[in-house]
Amino acid sequence: MLFEQVKTIIEENIKDSQVMVYDLTGGGDHLGITIVSDEFKGKMLLAQHRMVMDILKQKLSEDLHAVQLKTLTVEQAQAQGLV
Repeated sequence: MLFEQVKTIIEENIKDSQVMVYDLTGGGDHLGITIVSDEFKGKMLLAQHRMVMDILKQKLSEDLHAVQLKTLTVEQAQAQGLV
């Protein structure tokens, strides 16, 4: 349930994003999140991560303990064979 909530929140706030959410520890409160979107074009990695963390701020204070982010543009994801 939490995975789907996180995925939906990101997809609703980052235009044309592809979001993959996975459990890092098996406990459900440490998530790995990979987000592919051209909304990240021209933004430094820190700005990309801040964008996502601002979106997830409330979830982090309620249900999540930690997240590991990977943010990519479509071009970067294609180069890595992710899309």
